[in-house]
Amino acid sequence: MDRRNRPVATRSLTAFGMTPNTHVPAIPHGNMMHQQPAKPDRTCRAFSLIELLVVVAVIAVLLSILMPALGTARRQARIVRAHSDLRQICIALESYALEHRDRVPPTRQSCSDNVQYRLPVELARSHYFAESRSLNPQSEFFDEFDRAHTYRYRAPGAVWQNGQFFDFPDQPWMPRARLWVPSDFPQCRETEGNYYADRSNDEPCPVTYAVWSVGPDPQAEKFPRVPSSPDVIDEARFPLPRELWLEGANDVGLITHFRTRTGLLLSSP
Repeated sequence: MDRRNRPVATRSLTAFGMTPNTHVPAIPHGNMMHQQPAKPDRTCRAFSLIELLVVVAVIAVLLSILMPALGTARRQARIVRAHSDLRQICIALESYALEHRDRVPPTRQSCSDNVQYRLPVELARSHYFAESRSLNPQSEFFDEFDRAHTYRYRAPGAVWQNGQFFDFPDQPWMPRARLWVPSDFPQCRETEGNYYADRSNDEPCPVTYAVWSVGPDPQAEKFPRVPSSPDVIDEARFPLPRELWLEGANDVGLITHFRTRTGLLLSSP
């Protein structure tokens, strides 16, 4: 028979290599179409208790190695941030001085307040920082290491004392803000020094102002105590003596920035 005249079914079988006489197996019906699920491999097994304990021990060892390093890095980052904050305060004070004929804000101190030398509220009222909502007038710029209080500020001269303003440089009996400066300033290593109040007839203070953070430990042992109250820190000579400064990432002490009378901005390490 001519190939072109073959029936269609025959040509289709031929295409698959089959002839009309080839036996085609029957197709199963019903559930036989579905393959049986494979049985789980019972050769697999879970971790033993000893293996789990070994893994936990390895993780614990790694954490004991890494945690001190992470703690040191975090502490160093906070120190850097405190330096940055103090630098911003110094810039604000410089801008304030330019607007007020080279005068800086007065120091604030009180006999009844357990926190002296608050950050001047004048910086907030000049729109450099926000003003605190507390009853004590101050700018709202809290210490990185003492979030309950602001960074501290001190300048010789005019003073707000017990809620009253004093600025009488010609009258020696009137209150003045004083600042203790080591005799070897600006190295600040000597334990000898002088208090300056910028009175009219006194030698001018070599420091215009100083700002500082209490550092990682506000109750550090290196800070002097009031003789009659060992739990109270004596801040009379804060913050210029170098012996009170923080000297490294693992140290404690004050983080200090200050401006010299010649206009230099210096800081602790």
